[in-house]
Amino acid sequence: MGSSNLRQTILVSASAGLLYFVLAAIALQLTRGADGIATVWPSSGVAVAALLLAGAGQRGWVLLSLAAASFLANFVWSGALAPAFGHTAANVVEALVAYWIMRDIQRRNDSFFHIAAIARFCLAAVLAALASATIASLLAGGGIGHMFVSWLTTVALGILLVVPLIMNFMHPATHGPSRSAGQLGRTALVLAAVALVAGVVFTQSTYPLLFLPLLSVLLATYFLGATGATCSILIIAAIGSVAIWQHSGSISLLNAGTEAEVLFFQFYLFTLLVSALPLAAMIAMRDRSFAEVERGKRWLEMSEGIAKVGHWRLELAEQRLFWSGEVFRIHGLEPGPQPALDMAVNFYHPEDRPLVEGTLAQSLETLQPIEFEARIVRQDGDIRYVYSCSEVELREDGKPGAIFGIFQDVTNRVLAAMELASARARAEARADEATQLAETDSLTEIANRRKVLSFLDTEIAKAVVLGGPLAIAVLDIDRFKQINDRFGHAVGDQVIRRVAQVCALATRGSDLVGRIGGEEFLIVLPTTSAEMAFAVAERVRSAVEAIDWQPLDLQRVTVSIGLASLGGGMDREELMIRADRALYQAKNDGRNMLRQTG
Repeated sequence: MGSSNLRQTILVSASAGLLYFVLAAIALQLTRGADGIATVWPSSGVAVAALLLAGAGQRGWVLLSLAAASFLANFVWSGALAPAFGHTAANVVEALVAYWIMRDIQRRNDSFFHIAAIARFCLAAVLAALASATIASLLAGGGIGHMFVSWLTTVALGILLVVPLIMNFMHPATHGPSRSAGQLGRTALVLAAVALVAGVVFTQSTYPLLFLPLLSVLLATYFLGATGATCSILIIAAIGSVAIWQHSGSISLLNAGTEAEVLFFQFYLFTLLVSALPLAAMIAMRDRSFAEVERGKRWLEMSEGIAKVGHWRLELAEQRLFWSGEVFRIHGLEPGPQPALDMAVNFYHPEDRPLVEGTLAQSLETLQPIEFEARIVRQDGDIRYVYSCSEVELREDGKPGAIFGIFQDVTNRVLAAMELASARARAEARADEATQLAETDSLTEIANRRKVLSFLDTEIAKAVVLGGPLAIAVLDIDRFKQINDRFGHAVGDQVIRRVAQVCALATRGSDLVGRIGGEEFLIVLPTTSAEMAFAVAERVRSAVEAIDWQPLDLQRVTVSIGLASLGGGMDREELMIRADRALYQAKNDGRNMLRQTG
């Protein structure tokens, strides 16, 4: 054992022994019954409490200190060694018996004041007192007589009164009375009132007012719980013991002699205990239940605050609405008086009120759980998005009695989803723009070579599967090199752009015009017969020929066109070769012409 542990053990043991001796001396001095037995033996409660509170390594030393204190008190009182040893043996046994029965009663959560624990505690006190009284009576050479009964009641009272008081003081109840200044003042006031009532009852011998202390004990128990019960009965025991010692008070009206009065007073104290302890247990249970409810409510409020989820309840008959604190905060309000139903509905955005009202009406009609998302407009004008789900509470007759639901602020989630959708739309737009740029000729802003050839491959595949017609036209600007050499590339670029625009306007919506290189263009004509393709191509040639080139100081710009139709087993390469042959023929025949191959 370390030096610090040894010092602590000595301190605990010495304190327990000293308190035992002082209370024993006071009890023996104040009140004596037959055979020198005190009315109440509080030292027995000190001994049991000390053993319960002592650590495993301290318990032996504490027991030794208690035995020494008991021997000293009994020897000082009796002046004889044999009775002192006998009474000490009885005191040690009573402490050990009570400790053994009570050793696993935990102090957590006021376990001394559960109904089952009180029954076990009372059983321990009675059995310990029985064992002690038996030993004391046998050592005194007597049987079951007055000494046995007096010792039994004295020890049992000491354990029942003192143990809960000491345990509650050393380990204050988790949910018991607070030790704040206000509570201490109330405790002092209540106990002073108990002392006053006891003083009035036990200092006058005119009226039998023994019912008054019982009322004061019950009131003290109600206001102070277990502490009030044990303290008030101890006060009554002390004042009543003094009164018996002085042969005064209401008990003296019995005129039955000191021994009978002491025994009567002991059973009177038992009656007070039996009346107060169950009430103390019920009050302790009430306080624990209330504290658990408060703790649960506090945890619920914390959880709701973190999750931004509140709850609400609408009583249908009274149209009475309840909001939890978090629902108030979601609405931008401080928790306060519950709002009227109309006020709650008016918080919703005008566009969303029909949705909310219709959903609630549907829930009452179908009795099924419902959910919705809507907007509320807070008093500061801020718009919040909320999610609510609820279900109908049914009365005993099966009809709707109330609607209970949760209310969650989902503004961050909704705004994040909106931002995500916006970002997705922007990304898709940029992707479309990038695709458009990748498939568009930068000079003419019509399809580039890759786009128009890809389109041609797709239409050839369709024509092969469906068996429909397909035609293409390859167009080339006549004498374009001369234009470039004479007027420069800037004018040449303008010529190419103007020809591309006219071609696009002269073709149909299902056709596609693309630039495949330099001044050469390809027109794809899906589902188009040779005769129709010739008409479209001729319209394109005529439209180019009709362009007014005066702003560029050009006389005239024409195009030559070679037209080819898709035949059986033909692929893109062969189709393009046929169109090129027709184009060369148009140029050889004098340009500004349209030639066609099969």
